[in-house]
Amino acid sequence: MSAVARDALGVDYRLLVARAVRILNCLELMDMNGHVSARGAVPETMWINSRRASRSSLGPADVVSVDLFSGAKVGDGDAPPSEFHIHREIMLRRPDVGGIVHSHPDFVVTLSIAGHTLKPVTGIGSFLPEAVPVFDDASLVNTNARGAAVAEALADGAAVVLRGHGLVVVGSSVEEAVARCVCAEANARIQYQASLLAEPRVLRGEELAFVRNETWTPIISAKHWHHHEESARRRGAFEGIE
Repeated sequence: MSAVARDALGVDYRLLVARAVRILNCLELMDMNGHVSARGAVPETMWINSRRASRSSLGPADVVSVDLFSGAKVGDGDAPPSEFHIHREIMLRRPDVGGIVHSHPDFVVTLSIAGHTLKPVTGIGSFLPEAVPVFDDASLVNTNARGAAVAEALADGAAVVLRGHGLVVVGSSVEEAVARCVCAEANARIQYQASLLAEPRVLRGEELAFVRNETWTPIISAKHWHHHEESARRRGAFEGIE
């Protein structure tokens, strides 16, 4: 099977993933580790940044294709990251997922180490459930079995916290997954700061649903991506890929 790098609208998955990684690196939400994946034009494939490439200088050539069914790399290039199992197992279970981010944001990880559940306390965090599920294992997710366990913990939700390790966020697209990752960490930072003063007030029930419906429309989700894309460009984060 050959890897199809563009969809019917001409979107280049390699460039899209490279941009997403550069944005998250620019925001200090992805360092030397972490990965972004996109579901390919051929449904049984995904595109993901390679294992060895620097996240700060990642280019389209550093994005590789993986067969979702076999887990094998498709075509030439470097190997996928050791934790590609997270992305593969989620995409196998969730046909609604078009993009996934796994990174290690400081405040999300801090809350998990302290035993605090990530909860929606802000409008931008309202895409989260009332209590984000936790995968209670700080080990690398570098086997099919561990990837399957993370996917099961995520279930049909938007995010799962890996205790002492990081965060996995999904979206209907790479752009939405990146926007959600940025907002999850911003929500975690505010939750942490509020907890220093008192017990944070959490969005729940009808209030959460109302805020989510107002705050996470497709237009606003695209606005998040556009803002961070343009901010990264102004900082020179796309040098070498534009």
